[in-house]
Amino acid sequence: MTKCIIKAPGKGWIGSLDEAPDPVFSGRIIGDGLLFDPMEGELRAPCAGEVISIARTKHAVTLGAANGAKILIHVGIETVALEGRGFDVRVREGQRVELGDLLISFDIDLLANSAKSLLTPVVIANGDDFDIVRRIDDGAVSSGDFIMEVSSRTGDTDVSAPVTSAQTADVRILLPLAHGLHARPAARLVEAAKKFNAEVSVAKGSRVMSARSVVSMMGLGAQLGDEIVISAVGPDAHAAVSCLSEEIKAGLGEEPAPMPEPGKMSRASTVARVKIEPVALDGTGVLSGVTGASGLVMGKVFQLTEFSADIPEQGASPDQERAELAKAIGDVRRTLEHAASAGGEQQEEILNAHLALLDDPALTEAANRLIADGKSAAFAWREASRGQEETLIGLGDARMAERAADIRDLEVQVLSALLGKCDTDQEFAAGDIVVADELLPSQFIRLAAAGIGGLCTASGGPTAHVSILAADKGVPALVAVGPRVLTIPNGTELILEADRGVAHVAPKPDKVDAIEKAIVNRRLNQAVARASSSEPCRTADGERIEIFANLGSSAEAGDAVRLGAEGCGLLRSEFLFLGRQTPPSEDEQREEYQAIADGLGGRPLVIRTLDIGGDKPVPFIDLPQEENPALGLRGVRISLQYPDLLKTQFRAILSVKSAGPVRIMLPMIISLTEMTQARKILDEACSELGVVEPVSLGVMIETPASAVLADTLAKEADFFSIGTNDLTQYVLAIDRMSATLAPRMDTLHPAVLRMIKATADAGAAHGKWVGVCGASACDLVAAPLLIGLGVKELSSTAARLPEVKAFLRTVNYKACQNAAGQAINLSSPEEVREFVRAEWSHLEDWT
Repeated sequence: MTKCIIKAPGKGWIGSLDEAPDPVFSGRIIGDGLLFDPMEGELRAPCAGEVISIARTKHAVTLGAANGAKILIHVGIETVALEGRGFDVRVREGQRVELGDLLISFDIDLLANSAKSLLTPVVIANGDDFDIVRRIDDGAVSSGDFIMEVSSRTGDTDVSAPVTSAQTADVRILLPLAHGLHARPAARLVEAAKKFNAEVSVAKGSRVMSARSVVSMMGLGAQLGDEIVISAVGPDAHAAVSCLSEEIKAGLGEEPAPMPEPGKMSRASTVARVKIEPVALDGTGVLSGVTGASGLVMGKVFQLTEFSADIPEQGASPDQERAELAKAIGDVRRTLEHAASAGGEQQEEILNAHLALLDDPALTEAANRLIADGKSAAFAWREASRGQEETLIGLGDARMAERAADIRDLEVQVLSALLGKCDTDQEFAAGDIVVADELLPSQFIRLAAAGIGGLCTASGGPTAHVSILAADKGVPALVAVGPRVLTIPNGTELILEADRGVAHVAPKPDKVDAIEKAIVNRRLNQAVARASSSEPCRTADGERIEIFANLGSSAEAGDAVRLGAEGCGLLRSEFLFLGRQTPPSEDEQREEYQAIADGLGGRPLVIRTLDIGGDKPVPFIDLPQEENPALGLRGVRISLQYPDLLKTQFRAILSVKSAGPVRIMLPMIISLTEMTQARKILDEACSELGVVEPVSLGVMIETPASAVLADTLAKEADFFSIGTNDLTQYVLAIDRMSATLAPRMDTLHPAVLRMIKATADAGAAHGKWVGVCGASACDLVAAPLLIGLGVKELSSTAARLPEVKAFLRTVNYKACQNAAGQAINLSSPEEVREFVRAEWSHLEDWT
């Protein structure tokens, strides 16, 4: 195919590129094309092709057409300065699109008032290889109307042929561009590079791009302060490198921006370059943080230093380095597979995700390219890993930043295998409290196996993988404590009251005595709780409260029952869908659900339908790139968009044979319409299978909309289960993945408590039971308030079930109701927690 028809990307007017109020475009520096003046805030694909690149600031997109033409569409002039404000990208890099598919939506009024111009260049970015053989001059167009035809040049000299000279040169330089290497400076860089008889490339980390292509230059994703390497091969190599470095220093047509503060910092570190005042060691030192995993522990500080090693840049022969890398990756894979099979469900899920990342061809291919250039296996692996880390961090999403931490973990593990140096080869004693800036999941698993007493980190968050693992293994963890914790000397006595979010440094003898007694009392209470865990839960005055377990696999069901679970209040069915290329079949799902029902021995089972999207993408559903995935296409929204997927899951659930009730729960419901749509699909599945008995279909209350509309939803829903994790996030407008805001993310905020009360009241008015399946269900401070607000069932992690049941047996239901009525009128979650502890002073012996 040599020709490609380019259609209008929306409704508007077409004009000559000469009219562009920017010489980079009017002078055809990037390439020839047309101007599009949009009348609507949508940009659609002008042809079928692949999304090659999307500007970090969302204002430009490049498509690769079937004939090889690269079509750059740059929404407005000088819109890069908006830093993405007003833009919503609807596709992702690498995605195939068809003519007319929505690429970008934008606030046309905001751009009209904020940008230099709305005129949108549509240009052929690789114009050296293509000609525009016909085009319209001007006029009104609608989306899909013809605007130009592009044809590839045949018989021309191969512009990619290597130069004959062996002269080489390179230079490292920090990029001084406030908005990064976007279209305008990229075009000037390419224009300058073409003047020399040399093949010029620019690299950022492991990403190396040709300086002959504007699209490639933008695709580097280079930002202010990034180190880039300009390399050249050919007779003019030295002149090219010298000229281009000076052009970059001069700003490539823009005013050079001040550099970020110089100096190398640990990529993992959150410690600012300011003087940090050491923690007092006279018994008065107290640090505040966020509960990563509950518990109380006292031990000596062990400061775990960040992994470091001398890594040679140059390697031996490429074959030898590739073999060494392959062996190291294989060793790490076997270690991860063993640890995944030997640990619990949480550990298995996290390490399986690491295995998937380890097998990512993009990572190994990037490393092998560097090895082919003469680099050592260790150097190549480090650079390739860091390139992927930077890409994920650059997305500006807290969830993706945590996935970057997973890449960092693999980086360290493979480097350890290559260099024969374990990253936790530091001496510590069992019972020590490990202190670090951050801890990687693989490090935690090894340290937990060696018997650490607790964990205290400067950074991190309550939803990070290490926090999840710590809670799963019963290791008290306090996170997001801040940099002062790193000043505590090794061997210093430290008390972690993780439940309360505080750490006491070098405590005085009376504090030590009090904590020792509290630890003894807690252990006694825990022993009593386990001994009576199989008994039903009733408050001291006889109110029945069901205590269920949250499950994520069939393997957990038996353990939960042994710990006293009276049923499963939340089965996260996505465990069947994640980490695979195709969705599970109806038979696969039925077998897993049946195994869980069998493991519960006829106890109630609540299965949440597929809850993916957000931070849980799957390969078999093409999810759009979203600025805030937590507010995007996830939960029931995806299920209703793919009704066949939902019906298959419904059919699998309906086929489960159990002596107890099997209920179905829908996530992320915000309207009665969604509920009725799902009910219709369920009714179709029942009809197909001949199921005539009523099927219990409930709603997960996790948005303010569903809580406010609970009275309306109760007319259709058979039950409510409140997901306090997401509900708290949405009510408080706090990303629950944010370490910075983690201290303020508290379900006991009066606003959240009022949402819970509204839901419980609606359920009671319509005779529908209401449960809680979020983290607050196992928070002993929250539990009496939840049941006082009208919640009749609490579903938590299995490990906490005995304590929840035992503590609730000590409280009076009427007192819980009175306390809840007062708590919702307090002004802050801190006041609520203090109030609850004063109301039930014996909480000191529990948490």
